[in-house]
Amino acid sequence: MATFNLEHAKKYYRVNQYVMATLSVIALLLVGYYVVTRAFPMLVVTEENYGSYFFPRAVWLFPHIVLSIVAILIGPLQFIPKIRNKYLKTHRRLGRIYIISVVLGGISGMVLAVTSGVNLPYAVGLFGLGFTWATSSIMAFLAIKNRKVAQHKEWMIRSYIITFAFVTFRFVEDILVALEIGSQVEILVLMSWVSWAVPLFIGEMVIQGLKIRKD
Repeated sequence: MATFNLEHAKKYYRVNQYVMATLSVIALLLVGYYVVTRAFPMLVVTEENYGSYFFPRAVWLFPHIVLSIVAILIGPLQFIPKIRNKYLKTHRRLGRIYIISVVLGGISGMVLAVTSGVNLPYAVGLFGLGFTWATSSIMAFLAIKNRKVAQHKEWMIRSYIITFAFVTFRFVEDILVALEIGSQVEILVLMSWVSWAVPLFIGEMVIQGLKIRKD
């Protein structure tokens, strides 16, 4: 019986590894798509490149993009056990950079939301994105500051789910535009909420579901 349980545990562990590896590859490809097609081009701050909509707010948009890139690239490294366990100082330094980037990025995002000028649902959706992005990272910092490691991990997961919303927003937006589903404003409003609220809810179900399973 013990042998069966051990074999079952090993099989479950291998399947879990394959699933996580597959999800990691998909996430990496999506991040690459976002950074190459959307983020990097916006690092060239010119009126021609930004257009009449973004250029007047370039003072907020440019740091927002840079901070988002930093957070997107650093975030995954914080979840790698080997880095976290063997290089704790590096983990902590990267964590500080990540949290600072997210908090400042969230603040600039909220300013961009207020000045978006599209419509109220769009502005509120983006403001909510910026607020939850910054707040979740602050909670992760406060948790680890008080040595609440488990809570810290949970808040970091929530934080990176919201960080990944930038990738989700643009990737799904491109698909909807290509398929000619909805008007431009309808797509923007939809993604201003769906890009972060839905993934965050799914992530929360997983976090709480694992606790139920353990209990």
